[in-house]
Amino acid sequence: MSVFASPIALDRYLVAGAAGFPVQVRHGDDSWSELARIAADPAPDAFVIVTERTLPRAHIARVLHHLGTAAPTCVRWLTGQDVPDGAALTPGSVIVALGGTRVIDAAGRLAARTGGHPRLVYLPTTLRAMSDSALSLVGPTGPRPAPVLVRVQLDFLTTLTPEAVRSGLSALVRNVLAVSPAFHDRVADRLRPDARYDLESLASFIALSLDVRATLMVYDPLERGPAMAFHYGRTVANALRGLGADAPRYGEATALGMLVAARVARLSGLLDEEGERAHRELVARWGVPMELPATVTADDVLGALRRGATPGMRSPRRTASPGRPALVLLDRLGEPHIESGQPATEVGEDLLRAGLDAIAGRGAGTSRPTGAAEAAGTATEGSPAARDLATATGPGRP
Repeated sequence: MSVFASPIALDRYLVAGAAGFPVQVRHGDDSWSELARIAADPAPDAFVIVTERTLPRAHIARVLHHLGTAAPTCVRWLTGQDVPDGAALTPGSVIVALGGTRVIDAAGRLAARTGGHPRLVYLPTTLRAMSDSALSLVGPTGPRPAPVLVRVQLDFLTTLTPEAVRSGLSALVRNVLAVSPAFHDRVADRLRPDARYDLESLASFIALSLDVRATLMVYDPLERGPAMAFHYGRTVANALRGLGADAPRYGEATALGMLVAARVARLSGLLDEEGERAHRELVARWGVPMELPATVTADDVLGALRRGATPGMRSPRRTASPGRPALVLLDRLGEPHIESGQPATEVGEDLLRAGLDAIAGRGAGTSRPTGAAEAAGTATEGSPAARDLATATGPGRP
């Protein structure tokens, strides 16, 4: 990855219902001393850094060095999905989450279960965390405390592989399709399948994700209403991520989930053919795979969907009927479909099978659909087969 040499400074304040927190995007050596000064106001008893052993030691050492100039620092390692309860915290401690989404989720849970409401600072190190999970007040197990600061140090991105950068752009693509389609062409022009971006471009992507979140979280901080658009593609992505060794990266799984949702919406008489095509065009420019891994079949995905959301991963906040998972669908780009007053729609197995045709490549091992699903596999939007399928098994329009 080429490095954008000039310093970058961007400040936002994200309002989420009654809560709010500053988000700072920075790059360059001079910004680190500023971090220590801001995080230490008011003066803490100590900084407790929550991180995991897979993070580059240079990142950990740099944070320890700079925060250590302001207060005593210590490291608490992530074990599994959480920090051991033995991590002693005083009421004046500041918990610093240094890492990706798993670390941020764990630090939020640690702050929630600790008396005295310790301050919480997020230092995300992945692109997904910088543009998505660090900006949310909802974790896998429910609401979490608002941080006092989200500090995006772009320096962390320079150690990521192009594959990790590409996967981390899932929030950007999702936000364009499900919330702000006016940015579709602009973002499509800047996406690179080889995922080799300068830091200025990545900063602009993060800024767009910030602004999109700000439009919905101000009145829906827990993502149970309009902000459930941030869950677009997640139901199928969670199912794919639960497949163990065969699971794709989170970004790739989210892309596949959005393609399935677009096909389901089109066959249900919601999203038009142009809307589904916009999905495929943007995902193609993004550069992630648009088909299931060769070792994964549609039956594998359907089985995972029947079992429900994967433990420890967020899914749309709606309790679906057994065997009928709830998906966020779109009426058109940027407009989630409302079913029974909620932006998540129960989808039957026949329609899910037909939706999976959107990502079933020759090597995916998809079993041949039957009945309504077979009709939908060859139906075009608006055809009698598609209309019959939407009437029989789809959500339809309210």
